[in-house]
Amino acid sequence: MIWYYAVRKKKGKNMQVTTLVTDGYVTIPYPQSLRVRVHEAMQSWKNFCALPIEEKRKLSGGDRVSDFGYMRREDTGPRVDDKELFHVVKNEMSRLHTKVVTVSDQRAVRFIDAVETLRKESAPFIQEFAQAVEQEYQLNGLEEAVANSQHNWTFRYLHYFPGKRPSLANAHADRGGFTFHLWEDHVGGEYFDFDREWHPWSVSETKTIIFPSMGLQYFSHCALKALWHRIVPNKITETTGRYSMVAFIDFNMSHRFDDNQYRMQNFEPGFNYNMPFRDFKKLFVPR
Repeated sequence: MIWYYAVRKKKGKNMQVTTLVTDGYVTIPYPQSLRVRVHEAMQSWKNFCALPIEEKRKLSGGDRVSDFGYMRREDTGPRVDDKELFHVVKNEMSRLHTKVVTVSDQRAVRFIDAVETLRKESAPFIQEFAQAVEQEYQLNGLEEAVANSQHNWTFRYLHYFPGKRPSLANAHADRGGFTFHLWEDHVGGEYFDFDREWHPWSVSETKTIIFPSMGLQYFSHCALKALWHRIVPNKITETTGRYSMVAFIDFNMSHRFDDNQYRMQNFEPGFNYNMPFRDFKKLFVPR
């Protein structure tokens, strides 16, 4: 155990995370083995999306707040939302394995297998990032908190359907600990920088971006900022749609964002960037 910890300490120092305070995010190349798993998971997601809707819905569960498995969103109005998505958390894998045997098409089985493999094999990479952030910003206890919360990590698979709309994902900051963007098959992801301007980012099968969410801003006493971002459509996505994968890495801490009282959509982009911690912490409640 001591030897393993020493190896991890060395790895954490090799991952550069200084741009979290200058750019709001870090860009990190995938290790070769993880890159393969990301590619396999995305291809299996695309294959799963090709199944009939009644087959996909056999893997549904939960609701819009505490959800897992397959979901279909068909919201209309000013916040039109036309997509399908799949949520995976460790605690629900046994239920998904039970449900998938009711689906006759093997593409569903292969998708769940790929989901589980990616979840397991991305864990060391996520832990290495948490360790590097703890060391760089002296956030004692972050690595341990992340390691002890793997059951709360949410892997989200998304498929935006073709069609014209003003936005694929409206501007927001994520509520959890930090966000690990795994894959986007088309451009369109943008981030709101600390000068309050929108810029494109690039995510591919060879590299990823990771950025703080509201939880990490709280944990760091506002040394790190929850990054605002959005997904904008283009002519390609209007015609062919858009696939993406993301992991929300939540972790245990004393307080959580009060989503019963506050909605991110009601805040102005970047409202939290210059907010002192004494004001920011008022958005949180004890767990």
